[in-house]
Amino acid sequence: MLNRLFEEFGEETVRSFVQKNADYYVSKWKLMAKTGSKISWNWAAFAFGVFWMGYRKMYLYSAIVLALSILDYLPVVGLLVALALWFGVAMLGNYLYGRYTYETLVQLKEEYPDEETFKLMVIKKGGTSIGGVVIVFIMAILFSLVGAALEVSMRGGRF
Repeated sequence: MLNRLFEEFGEETVRSFVQKNADYYVSKWKLMAKTGSKISWNWAAFAFGVFWMGYRKMYLYSAIVLALSILDYLPVVGLLVALALWFGVAMLGNYLYGRYTYETLVQLKEEYPDEETFKLMVIKKGGTSIGGVVIVFIMAILFSLVGAALEVSMRGGRF
């Protein structure tokens, strides 16, 4: 998939989509495409997890990780799930962002066949978003409330 990213869209389009830290992601994705690996450490993903995903506008991935994090409320298993998600996002974050980039560019190309409009939409839909961090923060609160409610119900309504 990362091979196709550069073959189908070219480095200039990928850079236009990524915007901030494009050098980092382009070099990581090229190396991953060359080696065929999906694993590549991302310190921002490790430190900020789902908030990094929100910053990069990967809302679906954020929601999936948050939904899985509800399992954190299970005794013993919860700790293992939390660690797996934390390290998993850090190890697969670059791949997930590359996949998201590719899928978004494919969708934009289908929706906007005119080259000039496509280029404008790449810039608009790509990049980063502080608003995305806020959205994910609100999602995290909602998922935490669901997890807490499940924990209380598992204890028979006792705190």
